[in-house]
Amino acid sequence: MSERGEARLLLAILAGRIPRAEDLARGVPPDPRSFVALCGRCDVHPQVHAALERAGRPDLLGAEIEASLAAARNKVRLDNLVLLASLSKALDVLRAAGVRPVALKGVDFVHRLYRSFDERTMDDIDLLVPPSDRDAAIEALERAGWTAPRGLERTHWLKSSYEMPLASAGPITVGCEIHWGLGQEKRYAIDADAVVARAVPLPIDGREVLRLDDQDAAAHLLLHHVQHYFDRRLKWALDLAALSRQPAFSWDGVAARLSEWGGRGAAGLALAHLRKLFPDLIDGAAARAIPAASWRLAATWPVRSAHPLDFFRGTRRRAVQLWIAAAALERPGDLASYWLHRRVRDRLS
Repeated sequence: MSERGEARLLLAILAGRIPRAEDLARGVPPDPRSFVALCGRCDVHPQVHAALERAGRPDLLGAEIEASLAAARNKVRLDNLVLLASLSKALDVLRAAGVRPVALKGVDFVHRLYRSFDERTMDDIDLLVPPSDRDAAIEALERAGWTAPRGLERTHWLKSSYEMPLASAGPITVGCEIHWGLGQEKRYAIDADAVVARAVPLPIDGREVLRLDDQDAAAHLLLHHVQHYFDRRLKWALDLAALSRQPAFSWDGVAARLSEWGGRGAAGLALAHLRKLFPDLIDGAAARAIPAASWRLAATWPVRSAHPLDFFRGTRRRAVQLWIAAAALERPGDLASYWLHRRVRDRLS
C-alpha cells in the first residue's frame, strides 16, 4: 500500500468508517512498520487503537499492527501517568501561590472528552493564567524546582510570546507551558482576562481548577492549527469533533468569539483543512458559521496539496509559512506591519 493509501486508511479508521477501512486494507494490506510510523507522525496511534478496539476489530490490519498499536498505546498510558503526576504537583504549587490556572488542550480534554486517559497523547502541561499572575506563576514553579529559560532567551519569551516553557526537575523531565495569552498579539486581539472570566470549573485529581468555555476552546484549537502551519498532527481534529458534540456547544458562538479575536479568516482555512480530512466528522453548521473566504483559498492555491493528509505543500519552508500566514491575516492591510514583526521576531529567536 502506498503512503497515500495508508493515509486514506488511517483517516477512515479515525472517522469510524470501518467498512471503508476494511475495503482499503483488503485491496492492498498496509506495511506494518510504515503504517504504525504514520500513526505516530500524525500523533494518533492511541486513538487508532481505541477506534479499532471499540469497533470490535482490533485485528483488522493484522496481528503485527495490532501488537504495535497496543504497545504504543501502553507507552502513552505510562507517559501520561508521569505527566499527570507532575501536573498535580504543579497545580499544588500554583494553588499555594494564589494562582488558579485554566487547563488548556490535552490537560483539559483527557479529563472529559475521552473514555480513557490513554486514548490521547499529551506532549506537555499547558496552563493559562491571567496576565497579572504570569510572573507569580513562573516564579512559584521555579522555586519548586522547575527550570525556565534565562537571559536573552527568557526576555524573548516574555516580550515576544504569550507563553513560557518550563521543565520539571528529576530524572524524567516533563514540560510545562505557562500561557498568559492564546495567540500572537500582533495577529489577534484576544483578551486573556475575559477568557479566564468565562472559564468554568474542572476537577483534576481532587483539585478544582478551570477549563476554557467550549467556544473558547474550539476557537483556540482552530487558531493553534494555523499557528502550526496545518501540520499532520490529527489529534486537534478529533478534539474539535468531540468538543462540537458537547451539550452547550455552538458554532455560531465560536464564530462570534473568533470575530472578536480577529481570527475568523484564519479559522476558516483551518476548518477547510478539517473538511478535507474528515468530510463527515463535523456538521455543516461549522462551515456556514466560519467559511473559508474564496480569496484566501485562491491566494493559497499555488501551495495547496493533493495529499490526503495535507492542506499545503512545503510547510517546513519559511517562505511557505509566511505565505500561509499572510493569507490567514484578518485584515490584508496589516500585511506589511506583520511581515516586519515576523522578521524582527525571527531575528530574536
